[in-house]
Amino acid sequence: MAEYSRDRSRVDAAIRKSGICVVMDKSHIEKPEHMVATMKAVYEAGYVAEVTFRIEEGILREAVEEMLRLRANAPAEKPFVLGVGSVINPKELDAAIEMGFDMVVAPANVMGGYAEGAEFVRIAHQADVFAAPAVFTPTEFQYFIERDDGLEPDAIKVFPARSHGPKGLSDLLAPYVRDRHRNRIIMPTGAVDYETGPQYIEAISKRGFFPVLGMSAPLKGVVNEKKPGDIDAITRSLDDFTTRFNRALGK
Repeated sequence: MAEYSRDRSRVDAAIRKSGICVVMDKSHIEKPEHMVATMKAVYEAGYVAEVTFRIEEGILREAVEEMLRLRANAPAEKPFVLGVGSVINPKELDAAIEMGFDMVVAPANVMGGYAEGAEFVRIAHQADVFAAPAVFTPTEFQYFIERDDGLEPDAIKVFPARSHGPKGLSDLLAPYVRDRHRNRIIMPTGAVDYETGPQYIEAISKRGFFPVLGMSAPLKGVVNEKKPGDIDAITRSLDDFTTRFNRALGK
């Protein structure tokens, strides 16, 4: 296996280029081979993949060995990012880093009652892992975006985005429009699809931030067909989503 070192800047460039983080759970992955097939297909479609700890950890551990080989041999111009989400406590954070993931996404600050949320960022950055904790309120948003200790997250997830909607998210971001925050990644997740996605992109961009959409919509066809891990179903779903999303964007 080729030598590989994690690099947050590599993840940052890849996720900005993709603009979409495809989220996977138990409805998409039931076996290790399902995870390998799905993450590879998502990568080949040009998106960044995020498996979640809603999937049994044993499945993640078994599949990640093959994913590490694929990542190590991916071309520099198209890095294979290994993302993991739904990380909800320090134990899962440690496991994600130990397994070799490049990016850790969370529905909250990860540390919960164990420590401040900035500790999540510190732990992730020590391992050169891209950190994306979630916020919901202006107070939570300010906690992560206005820091003077160098522990700003690499991206700020807004979850559940459906409760804000594009207009509400625009209102959430409005007080924090500053030159120093320009192009910071904002990742709305929750009921984001090819219809609402363009609205979120517009809402985030007009405030000077950089939109990356977290969604499971690109794999909706896999769930509808009840064919997790089936490469033909995965490919059909991804192709259908891409066509619909590009049309919604006016491409």
